[in-house]
Formats: sequence, C-alpha cells, structure tokens
Amino acid sequence: MKQSIYNVVRKFILALMLCLVAIPVSRIISPRTLIETNEVYLAWLPISVMLAVLLLFGRHGIAPIILGCGWVNEVRFHLPYHEAAVLLGCQLFSVLLCCGIVRWQLGSRWRYGLPNKNMGVRILWLGFIAPMGIKASMYIAGAWYHYPVNLTLFFGNASVIYSIIDIQSLICAALIFTLLVYYPLRMILHPRFARTLWRKSVKPCFSSNKRLFTLGWFLSLSITVIILCSPYKSAYFAGYLVPVTFIIFTLGISKLSPSLVSISWGVSTFMLLTHNINLFYGARSDYSLAFVMSVLICFTVCMLYMMRVFHRSEWLKTRWQAQAMSDPLTHLPNLRALEKQVEQQPNAIMCCLHMKNLEFLSRHFGMMMRVHVKRSVTRELQPMLHKGEQFFQLPGSELLLLLEGPEIVARLQHMVNYLNSRRIFWNKGALDIEFGISWGEMQGAGAQLHPMLGQLSWLSEQASAQQQVLALTNSRQVVTHQTTDRVLLLNKVKRALDENGIVLYGQPIVDAQGQGYQEILTRLRVDDELIPPNLFIPVIAQFNLGARFDMQVTECLLAWMQAHPGQGEGARFSVNLMPLSLMQNEFAAQWLALFARFAVSPREVIIEITEEQAFSHSEASIYNIQQLRNAGFKIAIDDFGTGYANFERLKELQADIIKIDGCFVRDILQDPQDAMIVKAICELAKPRSMTVVAEYVENEAQRALLLGAGVDYLQGYLSGKPQPLA
Repeated sequence: MKQSIYNVVRKFILALMLCLVAIPVSRIISPRTLIETNEVYLAWLPISVMLAVLLLFGRHGIAPIILGCGWVNEVRFHLPYHEAAVLLGCQLFSVLLCCGIVRWQLGSRWRYGLPNKNMGVRILWLGFIAPMGIKASMYIAGAWYHYPVNLTLFFGNASVIYSIIDIQSLICAALIFTLLVYYPLRMILHPRFARTLWRKSVKPCFSSNKRLFTLGWFLSLSITVIILCSPYKSAYFAGYLVPVTFIIFTLGISKLSPSLVSISWGVSTFMLLTHNINLFYGARSDYSLAFVMSVLICFTVCMLYMMRVFHRSEWLKTRWQAQAMSDPLTHLPNLRALEKQVEQQPNAIMCCLHMKNLEFLSRHFGMMMRVHVKRSVTRELQPMLHKGEQFFQLPGSELLLLLEGPEIVARLQHMVNYLNSRRIFWNKGALDIEFGISWGEMQGAGAQLHPMLGQLSWLSEQASAQQQVLALTNSRQVVTHQTTDRVLLLNKVKRALDENGIVLYGQPIVDAQGQGYQEILTRLRVDDELIPPNLFIPVIAQFNLGARFDMQVTECLLAWMQAHPGQGEGARFSVNLMPLSLMQNEFAAQWLALFARFAVSPREVIIEITEEQAFSHSEASIYNIQQLRNAGFKIAIDDFGTGYANFERLKELQADIIKIDGCFVRDILQDPQDAMIVKAICELAKPRSMTVVAEYVENEAQRALLLGAGVDYLQGYLSGKPQPLA
C-alpha cells in the first residue's frame, strides 16, 4: 500500500515538474506569423506537451497538466477566476475526452508502441478531433464571456481565414510535434530509453549496408533546411527546395526507422515554421498560407501511413523469410537454411542423427509424436553444442547437425550413448527408439550437399542398428555403391509389382501326425532374376508399398486356390500381412471383397501379423483386425516373444495362433531357459484355446522336446523347405 502511494506521488511530482517547465517554454518557442496585422500561431506547442505528458503518465498526468496550464494562464493573462476556469476548460476538456476515447477503443496499452497498427485511431482523435474540440469550445465560450483584446481573436472574434489557420496550428502541433516532445521527455524520465532508441532505431540505420545512404540523407536534408531557413529570399528556394524536402523524407521512409524519420520531420518542420521566409515566400496572402499549412498536415498524415505500410511490409517480409527457413512444427531450421549455412561454413562437419523405429511409431501414434521426439532430442542435446553449432530439420526419422568443435567422434559417441540411455515418453508411454549417427566433412563444394545428405542418411540408418557412430569420410565409395544399389532394387521391386512378377512358395506347418497347412512365402521375379524376401521386404516397408504388395500376393494366392480347390474344411494357407497394410482404413473391406470375388472361404486362410500390429494402439489396425476376425479369419501372431509381447499381454491377446520365434527354438536343446520359456507360453496359451506353432525346427530332438512342452504345430526344414506353389 505504501509503495503504491509512493509511486503515485512520485509520478505526480515528475509530471508536475515537466509541465511547469515544458508548457511555458513550448508557448514561448511556438512558431508565429502575422495575419491582418494580428499574430497567429503556426503550431501551438502546448498541446504537444499535454499529449506527450498524457502518453507518458496516463491518468497520473491529468492533475499536473491542469496545474501547469492554470499556472501559465495566470502568469500570462491575470484573468478573473471564472474566466480563467473557462479558458482552462477550453484548453483541456477535448484533449482529456479524446484521450479517454482512445483509451476505451485501444485498451490499457493505448499509450505504447508508437507508431503502430492503431495509428489511425490516434491520428483521428488526438490529431484532429482534440484540436478542433479546443477551438469549438473556445467559440462557445466566446459567446458568453468577453475576454481581453489579446485573447478575443482565439474565441471567435477574428476573420474566417484567421480562424482556419488557428485551427491548423493546433492540428499541426498535435500531428507533427507530439512525438518530438514525447521522445525527449521520455529520455529525461528514463535515461535507458535513450540507449534503447539508439540501439533499435538509430544504430541499425548506420549499419554497413545503410551507412552511406543515411549519411547522404542527413546531409541532403540538413543542406535543404539550412538554405530554406536562411535570411536570403529566393523564389527558386521556395519553388524547388520545399518539394525536395518532401521527396527526401519520402525516400527516407524506405531505409530509416519510423522513430528517426518522425524526429527528423519534427525538427525540420519546426525550423521551417520558425524561420519561414522561404517556406512562405510568395504565399503571403492568407489563403496561400492556409494552403501551405494544409500541405504540411496532409504530408504528415501520408508520411505516417507510408511508414506504417512500409515497415509492416518489411516486418512481414522478414517473418516470411524466417518461416521459409524453418519447419513450422519443430521450429528447427530447414534445408533452405542448411544450404545458406553451408555457404557460410563450407568446411563444417555434417552429422545425420537417425532414430530407428520412429517412422513406424509415428504411423501408430501420429505425426505429432514424431515432432515431440525431435523436439525432445534437440532439447536434450542443445547443452552439448558449441557456439555456432545447430540442428536442422530433415524429413522422416532424421535430424541434421552441423558441428565445428573439436573431437567430433568422441562428442558424437557421447550423444548417441546419452540418447540410448534415456527414454522418451509419449502419452505416458515409453517409446522404443534407437539412435545412431553418421558424419562427414563437406570439403567446400555446395553442389555436393544433397548427394552427401543421401549418403549420410543411408549410413546413419546402418549406425542406428548398432547404436554407434559411423564416418562417411572413410567409406564414401562404399556408401555411394550401397545407395545406388538401393535405388536399383526399388526400381526392380516396382517393376515386379507392375508386371505381376510374384512367385508363391509354400512351407509346411504340421502337427505330430504330419497334417497341417502351408505358410505362403513370396519371391519377386524380374528379368528372369528371383529376388528373395530379405532383399525386397525392407524396400517395400521403407517406401510404403506394403498394402499394394499384400493385395497382389493375396490375389495371386486366391487365383491359385480357385484353380486348385481343397478337399477339407480346415485352413490350407497362412499369409503374412505387412505392418502398414492394416493401418489403411479400407484394407479389411478390400481384402474381404477379394475373397468374395474368388469365392474362397475365409476359414481356408490364416492371417499372420506381427506383435507391433497385435498390440498396436492405432484405431485403423484394431478395426481392421476385428473386421477380419468377424469374417471368420484366424489370427496368428508371428515371431512371438521378440518384441512387444510379454506374458502379461498374452492374457489380453485377441488371437488364435501363437508362433514362437526361432530364437527360442534354435538352442532349446542346450539352453534350459529357452525350454522353460516355450513351456510357459504353451501353458498360458492352452486355457485360452490358442494354438502354438514353433518355428525353425530342424531335427528330431527339437521336435520331440517341443511336442512334449505342449507345442501343437512345427515349422522348419525338418517338416519341409519352401517349395514353389506351382
């Protein structure tokens, strides 16, 4: 409470001191001229002081303005009490009323950010309505009170042209000189504002690319104003240099700050109005003088709006350039920014950080999960960067890092270890992401940037598999060969799909009696070359060809089944579905339509899906799996136990068949723990009526042990190798 009272008293004293000094000084230095042998103001500067004080102090400046104006009126005119009160009311009422209206329209920050987007409201009310309100109230008061001769002209007893110029003087003072008074007063109150004004408004105008223009501009303006203010009369000066002044300020708007232009315009106009021999040369008639004043007012309004429009466009241009150089979601610099940065740092070390599984997880959890991960990674690694080093956004599952500091390999390995030791959470769940980094030196040529990005991307993907750091410098030729092979392989895969080059193989899955079904295994044929799954499956997954591949494999299988009808009612084949297929909203409907077209019962085909699909939170995957189960398909979980699955999730699993991964079968004879795991899975599956299949069974000893543990079906070279279905 005491602090609040102290602040109010302090503001009142400061405002009163400024008013007691500034108002009488401004009245004394206000430019004047003679009309019809009577003195008239060309700019009544006390209104500039009043507006400046109100902009500085707000409502705390009202009382000091009243006291300051009342004291000046008393010293100057010695009026009776009631006439002095009316005069003071005429001077202040419309100004205070207009400030209140502006405060009501613009809110509590009506006094800040001069000039800004609300400039039009201030120009209207403070630059025009308030001055005209002063004269209107004086004319009304002049009808009721008889003021001394030296004041009667201001109360409506003068000629029309005198009154017009008198009103113009108030408008001119409010529009042109308010900021000229505002800035010095604010510097007196807050000396730090002078440094801020210099740093933001003056110093940028003297930067290396603007210094020559700014010095030339000030020199041209100074020479023009000095000549116009000189006592030497010349029609050439008046006829040519006055328009040149307007041209100079118009040019200055494009290069200089609004504050600097406003101050320069105020100082120049004050000099021209005070020493007006050449400004009003040949315009000694009263109407010509009124016209010149109108020109000054109009140019001031135009200049204020030109400054606003130009600097608004410059701000938008800067903002658009910043947006063009950054990613809107991660807010990191993008490839355009990288190209510019590489031009400035041609020998920088370029590093590619790959996040394994991020592409797959983003399809389950959405794009914003990927954005969250990238933001988290950059936030975690930012303290490890040196000055001038920064991250750049890359599409997909990668981030680019430009380094300059020493010990690159050690620093990158520390980053990889740090990231792999921490967990990133999304919706309260931990994400299974592995990190790897590749790096290489640019060697100067900007044209190498994009090929190098492709090589680093491929190498970082390999690095993430081992959670390590790989250098491109020592293996550039190998990487180039590998990336070229990947592109050639992609073209082969697309040709195989376009030409229906799908070859179906079948591998038996049998029970203890040797009865069962076959798992469909696919090869692709291109130009008499057979491409195995270990080569084309990663390409199909990477380039989003999974749904197309699954539909073509299924269509090929159904055509074969239609041509070779089965004898029994049970399942004949199992088909693997790619992870991205079930994430297509219409996949289940399209698959069922395919079975209906070939008249094949869903009970003859088992669908094999991965653990990621089985435990997916994707609404599309869950919906598609449920639609397929409702249609009569049995669902098998492939490679169970290697990824997301555990015994707790097994209780909630909606599946018919569990296929135990071969990693638990290969060493089951030597490792008792593998045997215990297989037996535990079988014991949990039986109460839920789930069938258990063991993969990679290669000898009789494994077969006997697995059947004894409760496994229902066996798959492996012991039962039979994959053979062409034809």
